[in-house]
Amino acid sequence: MDAFFASVELLKYPELRGEAVVIGGGRLQQPVLQEDGTRQFARMRDYVGRGVVTTSTYAARVFGVFSAMGIMKAAKLAPDSILLPADFEAYREYSARFKQAVAQLCPIIQNVGIDEIYVDLTEYGEQAPAMAARLKAAVSEATGLSCSIGLAPNKLLALSRVSCQQYSLQGIRRFLHVQVAHVAISMNTAPCPDFRLGSEGSSRFQFLLGS
Repeated sequence: MDAFFASVELLKYPELRGEAVVIGGGRLQQPVLQEDGTRQFARMRDYVGRGVVTTSTYAARVFGVFSAMGIMKAAKLAPDSILLPADFEAYREYSARFKQAVAQLCPIIQNVGIDEIYVDLTEYGEQAPAMAARLKAAVSEATGLSCSIGLAPNKLLALSRVSCQQYSLQGIRRFLHVQVAHVAISMNTAPCPDFRLGSEGSSRFQFLLGS
């Protein structure tokens, strides 16, 4: 799911779409409904505490604000960003919705986390991209949220996950066998904390490429 927690919050507060929004505050950062019907939102610059960023919108990530960063540090990078408290009950509800939508079409699923899963599309062969498009549409209809899908020959090095995070925001990315090796080598030197091959892995993928 794309920026999952933040995207769920934007369903509740659509006026924040396109804004730099950070999730991770507490009760003090709860939006206040004003007499004119508008909401007053807390700003990062006013935060004092030891909280940690749960996630952020893509607009906030432009400033270098990412998950697991201290909110005080993030506030220095994006002081005018809006800070919202996490609502894990809502995230669990939307997680269940998106997984149920996928399961109705493709029941062979492995849970990875609250916002991501592996789906076995082996039986669809060359029609896998078409099924991926159906899954994407089903998730959108069930949740109102967008997702990214990575298609790969297998789960090798979590390449599908890498493709979602790095290459195919709100889209579908397909990797063939040779592309797996190319991407694995290039990502080994890229700033991607979830993906490192190590020297032995790099050598093996160089062998696959015949270099």
